[in-house]
Amino acid sequence: MSGSEVIDLFGAILPYLKVNDLPGKLINIDTLDGAGNSTQAALLAGYLDRILHIQTVLTKEPTDGTYGSLIRKVLKKELTLDKWALQMLFAVDRSDHLDNQNIRRALTDGAWAVTARYALSTLAFGVSQGIPAWRLLTVNITYPWPNLNIILRLEVDECLRRIEERNRKAGVKSELFEEKATLERTMEAYEYLSTRLPNIVFVDGGGDPPQVFERVKAEVHKYLLPRIPPVP
Repeated sequence: MSGSEVIDLFGAILPYLKVNDLPGKLINIDTLDGAGNSTQAALLAGYLDRILHIQTVLTKEPTDGTYGSLIRKVLKKELTLDKWALQMLFAVDRSDHLDNQNIRRALTDGAWAVTARYALSTLAFGVSQGIPAWRLLTVNITYPWPNLNIILRLEVDECLRRIEERNRKAGVKSELFEEKATLERTMEAYEYLSTRLPNIVFVDGGGDPPQVFERVKAEVHKYLLPRIPPVP
């Protein structure tokens, strides 16, 4: 092999990624810290369940389980792990999320699941820490890939402003990834990953939550409910 040839390990692994094909749909709301993905996930789950009458489970990562609790300690800087060990812990938490917290069962039974963060977060934040994308993809390859990943796009400075305001009100310190350089690298990673991975769309995350949700709702109808018009 000549010096100019590079093996695309990410591309070699990618064919093994399997989009969720269970009866229920899996939707991930992803974003930088502070951009409101938890709020939008809750709004979307409520809309699907109460307005469209699609049985829907609202969930999140990290979970509130054993592994998720350990992750939160690392993010709060109460526990130290190297960057690869942390991403492996996210992957283990994802397995627990799907199986022991019955997300896979819900999808099998035809319910939809809306999660605030999923494997795409692991790839984006991991890449921002210098971990090769192919290595991160490898440890997530067996998990069902969402039918739709919505990334809320918001300027880094606005994310930081919201984080600082939230932390001040809660009386807590900033978490592990809540710094400008990390968030900038993470958004660059989201941009890159959107060109390689399926079912990723960007939504303008600016404005108040109802305004953002109208954009989120439009994308869900466009990609997953094309025959049903959005309900105001």
